[in-house]
Amino acid sequence: MGRLFLGWCLAWILVVGASAAAEQEVPDSEAYNATYEYEVDADAPIESEVFTPPLTFTNEFGTITLYGQVNLTYQSFDDGETTTDGIVDNGNWNTRLGFLYKKPLGDFNLRARFESGLGLRNSSAVSQEFTPSLVHFRRTALRWFELALDSPYGTVSAGQGSSATDGTTGLDDSFTFHAGATDSTDGFAAFRFRDSDGNLTDVSVGRVNDAFDGARRFRFRYDTPAFRGVTLSSSYGINVLTQSDDNHYYDVATRWHGDIGDVAVRSAVGYQWVDNPDGANAERVAGSISAIHSPTGLNLAVSTGQLIDGPSYYWIRAGWQFSFFEAGTTSLSVDYYNGSDFVSDGAKTENYGLYAVQTFDAASLDLYAGLRALTYSDKLGKPYQEAPGLLVGFRFFF
Repeated sequence: MGRLFLGWCLAWILVVGASAAAEQEVPDSEAYNATYEYEVDADAPIESEVFTPPLTFTNEFGTITLYGQVNLTYQSFDDGETTTDGIVDNGNWNTRLGFLYKKPLGDFNLRARFESGLGLRNSSAVSQEFTPSLVHFRRTALRWFELALDSPYGTVSAGQGSSATDGTTGLDDSFTFHAGATDSTDGFAAFRFRDSDGNLTDVSVGRVNDAFDGARRFRFRYDTPAFRGVTLSSSYGINVLTQSDDNHYYDVATRWHGDIGDVAVRSAVGYQWVDNPDGANAERVAGSISAIHSPTGLNLAVSTGQLIDGPSYYWIRAGWQFSFFEAGTTSLSVDYYNGSDFVSDGAKTENYGLYAVQTFDAASLDLYAGLRALTYSDKLGKPYQEAPGLLVGFRFFF
């Protein structure tokens, strides 16, 4: 049944994108732009004319834009017996610094990008028995180090950066993803469930939550020009930041965005093949679709994916953006995550979440809170206790 649902959702994503693209040519989304005046892609540079103009410097050699953010949060995890809490860096959208370089060359555009996290204590690394150092910079904090060339024939990029499937499962126009992303991995991955007797098990949140999204790799990538809102992408990459990873990653993806009346729609689906020279290969397919009604701010996001011959999931989020305060947009959402067959056949993961974000335009600041109830069950032994997780924090960006 889960695989049938997965196949139906992926087919729906493709059909919606193809049919809407056939009806209209929309290089940009007017409904989307009418609602969003800020950047909502966690892997995109943080730019916003609404908040603070980006730090941009231009001369005859090109344009350099500096950007960054601080995203500290109070994290609390109640495993049913004990509560672990403290101040951490929000792994859903971590603290970072970066710069972009752009140089027009006739019909071409040369770009370079560097971006790195600052190595602060990440929310995904804290557990009941381990708290990392406040600052521990490792090379895995490097996010982007790439060169790219835009042309009428598409974009070619090389270096550390997003693979073709990166971001295909996380489309979400609620603007609450830093309070709670598609799955719970970046917020609470290392925490472990307790069984009904109060014993810590070896089942961690990260082992039973996954959105099967792509990742940043050292890769070569090609993106076609957008045609009626449709873009095709492919990439080949390796993991140069983790010495123990000898895999080769092959990714293909398609994306579509456009307007259907007053509704702005974004959709994406991706396939990844992992060539493991030391073990079994792996294949995964996943995608997402997000829609927002610009007059009301009501929005809906759906995501689903599967590791071929392995676990699968689906996720749905409903949200509302409105201007209750003159200071900035208020964003609210609820979501539900359902995972099957993680760790063992017949296992089930269910997460329920409630999220709120208040933006303060003049201060370039978001205040947010996200509460998620994490549950897991299997057929191997004693039941596991429900574990609520809480993130309350602020995000300041420039």
